[in-house]
Amino acid sequence: MADDVRIYKGKKDEEDFSVNLSTDIEAINSYRLNGNLQKAKELGKKLAGLTPLIDGSEESELAIDFKKLLAPKFQSQDILFQIRVLLVFAAESLLQLKIPAEQLSTTAINAMHDTLRREHSAFYKNISDGAAFTFYYLAMKKGRELETDIGQAFAMLCSVNKNSESFIEAGKIIWNTACRIVEAEIEKAQFIF
Repeated sequence: MADDVRIYKGKKDEEDFSVNLSTDIEAINSYRLNGNLQKAKELGKKLAGLTPLIDGSEESELAIDFKKLLAPKFQSQDILFQIRVLLVFAAESLLQLKIPAEQLSTTAINAMHDTLRREHSAFYKNISDGAAFTFYYLAMKKGRELETDIGQAFAMLCSVNKNSESFIEAGKIIWNTACRIVEAEIEKAQFIF
């Protein structure tokens, strides 16, 4: 019976696909020629270094010393892991939101994930297998007060009451700090449009 099912694809659908594909190829070629594609790759690689500064660890150019921003209770390994997850989520989100060309934002995101997978494989496996991004995406979709919703998701992922004020505030601080850094790095990339 399943062999009897056919999906009709009209000529208009084929033409739309062809037009979109050729437009995307033209854009990618243009971005390759003007250097934007390389800038996106370099931006993604750099943003893979967006991490909390941990005593005794290698220091990334984008390592953030949260000891100056957050109370000591946020320095445990479990919480630092959740901070780093939120930083990666913020970077990915801002790349999608602030780079107007999908081809470039996707290139940057892929480069960031490739770098994380290659240089921090245990961390990457945990975030790719985990549900944290889902909770943060749901927080973004609520459309209410983004910072508070992100803070509540952060608190919940830290295994505390999602209404814990100190964890909500910490989530807000982490989110806002990441947003400032990522926006500045996107600006430094000097994409040409």
